[in-house]
Amino acid sequence: MNRRRFGLAAALTALTLAATGCGDGGTDTASGPATIKVTSFGCEIWNTWAEAKGVFAKHDLKVELVKSTGGSAAVAAVLSGAADLGYVNGFSAINAYNTGFPIEMVAGANTNATPPAKPAQGVFVGTNSPLKSAKDLAGKTIAVNELNGLNQIVTSTWLKQNGVDVSGVRFVALPFSDQVPALLSGKVDAAQLGYSLLGDNNDKVRSLADPFATAGTVYIATYVASKAFVAKGDTASRFHDAMVETMDALGKPENTDESFALLSACNKVPADVLKAQPQNALSPSVDLAALNGMADQMVEQKIMPKKPDLDAFVPEFARS
Repeated sequence: MNRRRFGLAAALTALTLAATGCGDGGTDTASGPATIKVTSFGCEIWNTWAEAKGVFAKHDLKVELVKSTGGSAAVAAVLSGAADLGYVNGFSAINAYNTGFPIEMVAGANTNATPPAKPAQGVFVGTNSPLKSAKDLAGKTIAVNELNGLNQIVTSTWLKQNGVDVSGVRFVALPFSDQVPALLSGKVDAAQLGYSLLGDNNDKVRSLADPFATAGTVYIATYVASKAFVAKGDTASRFHDAMVETMDALGKPENTDESFALLSACNKVPADVLKAQPQNALSPSVDLAALNGMADQMVEQKIMPKKPDLDAFVPEFARS
């Protein structure tokens, strides 16, 4: 993987968007809650719960979700003022921080499901595909949501562990919503994404393996904000507290049916289908040891020359 290209792509995207606008975050008013813009891939289960159950309102927040396609775009939105909080994977967040962008990680969201939990991610192929294992992906095309992002990093490591020359594998960037259609139409040979993003296509695809199963603890999703936003009042910490309360509620068995009913109404997929899909772990607070482990992986893959000091990256209120 080309470290320079990875860092430069994020930097250029951010700087381009930064030129289009500026701002330092949510608006607090005496007559109502702080209004904040938060990037989203669309219908995250915690957002649907927090909105429907009044958790955001309880913490004096009014959240407007802004569609994003990946980590670099989310960081760019935060730096440009187009969003106050960016929904971004841990690798992209660490890389942006290491590049020198003034951001902080204010909340976690998902970490990967690890054994003995059921896999929540997969490298998917069509049900009738002749591909059976990692080695069969040599020379093939794999869809990921962004080039040199989380899914490509973890999938590349998994391929190398299975003896595949990754230089011969072609990764293409597609939004999650476009990946299964591209796979079923033959435009790509495989797609790396979560089971929860398959929609109602479970019976049309199968997974070769979960590349995250041997990756250690990985923050698949976190939230970052600009340092200026974090320093401006307590809005960032209130968002973190809302995530903690929401994910605690989602972890209770008595709330399972209602949470998937809400998610179903958001993304128009039957609740039973969503409920049957394995889920990643909910992790609203940030484990610095796990984050440092991810940074170590990035150094090993030559994405970064050395590991940055992450203590200043995660404010005290966001730590586990």
